Amino acid sequence: MVLLRESSKKSGEAADLGIVTGRSEGDGGVPHGAFLLALAEAVALWRWDAVADLRQEGIERLGAQETSDAILVAAGFNGITRVADATGIRLDARTAAASTDIRPQIGIDAFAPASKWSAAALHGAASEHPIVPRY
Repeated sequence: MVLLRESSKKSGEAADLGIVTGRSEGDGGVPHGAFLLALAEAVALWRWDAVADLRQEGIERLGAQETSDAILVAAGFNGITRVADATGIRLDARTAAASTDIRPQIGIDAFAPASKWSAAALHGAASEHPIVPRY
């Protein structure tokens, strides 16, 4: 989110990040935004038939490489977020500080446990339920 916000500043076009959490409708001020959102949702929700259809549409709209890149970014972000949430990885202090103004704007805090944003978590306190590897 922070990167999208910053890149939109460079391009001179304001991105409406509320589109990501459903607080806004349309394209979010991003070229092909509505299409990219539909593609990202299909990837995140494992709707492979929809991904296949959207992939073909993306090739026609954006080109093959751009569509491939969009699918890879959506899949990578989805995977990283799921691993972080499942293992209890906290939001680091730097990212928390950089996203302080944007999180309430788009409502993203509602998608994570409150402990992810807590002051203790942001200052490196150990999780109440640490993951212990079994070897």
